[in-house]
Amino acid sequence: TLARVLRMGGYEAALYASGEEFLSSPPTSSPIGLLLDVHLSGMSGLDLQRRLRDEGSTIPVIIISAFDDLRSREQAERLGCVAYLRKPCEAETILALLRRLAHDQSASSP
Repeated sequence: TLARVLRMGGYEAALYASGEEFLSSPPTSSPIGLLLDVHLSGMSGLDLQRRLRDEGSTIPVIIISAFDDLRSREQAERLGCVAYLRKPCEAETILALLRRLAHDQSASSP
């Protein structure tokens, strides 16, 4: 599973069943990034990305989708995603993105 890949890469992974669950129980620490599937139960990953952006969140978002739908990709990019990946995606691709995000965060921290 994706959570296992993240843990093997040295990352903590918090799993949420839906966007609504994430909003009702957000992480207590600042995550390196969010991996959102376009098709979540309840609100879509894109709807969650929009809501977080509208609320001022600066958490980087990586969108994952089984479908490389141009409209969804463009919407995700307009909303500021750092990457849009098509499933199945290589574990190393995700881990490399997270390493880059972690590096960017540490470089921008005082």
